[in-house]
Amino acid sequence: MCDTPCSVDWRTTACCCVGANPLTHSCVQLHMRYQVLNHVAPGSEWSNYECCQGYIPACPPCFEPGRCGERDCPRSCMFLEAFCFPGLAISASRFVLMEQYHLRPDPCDNRMIRINNCLQLLSIICDIAAHFDRNLRDLAQLIDCAADLIFLAISGCMTAQMDHEMAYRTALEAGRPDTYASVATSEPAGPAGVVEGKIVTPLQVETMDR
Repeated sequence: MCDTPCSVDWRTTACCCVGANPLTHSCVQLHMRYQVLNHVAPGSEWSNYECCQGYIPACPPCFEPGRCGERDCPRSCMFLEAFCFPGLAISASRFVLMEQYHLRPDPCDNRMIRINNCLQLLSIICDIAAHFDRNLRDLAQLIDCAADLIFLAISGCMTAQMDHEMAYRTALEAGRPDTYASVATSEPAGPAGVVEGKIVTPLQVETMDR
């Protein structure tokens, strides 16, 4: 994910910059979800959309994916999802692609996400502490700024990674695998198993490090 913005074409770099812009972030994630859903199921439009694509468990009566008005106003719901829960919105789109192609996250991706999560948690702790000790307000604001910048940078990288993955898969299906470079590694398939009386060979698992 960290190599994607600078290692491929100008389109992916531009996608990273736009995805990291706080002014365009919500609109970009709305567009990316549409692209991902229609890449996985061509021509489906918004028919397969639901809030966070069902990856977040329901919390009735406040939040129930599939019952938040997605069928009537999918674009509005997706925009609100991206605006109110930007991290969940981009992760849900990424999970859809990872499930579709049996991808696992690159170890570097996991480290970047953990760093972001730790900074967000530290930001919350410092904000709370600053309410009790005014001397910590400057430190809290500094950490808030760092956490926001790191989040936006990772969001841009994730957006570029998804865009490049879809372009790579499209080129692969069209018989033009060299159009987009791939540096993904794969694991050998495991032993065959039996599912409902049929012999099934597990699919290879690739690392999402394009």
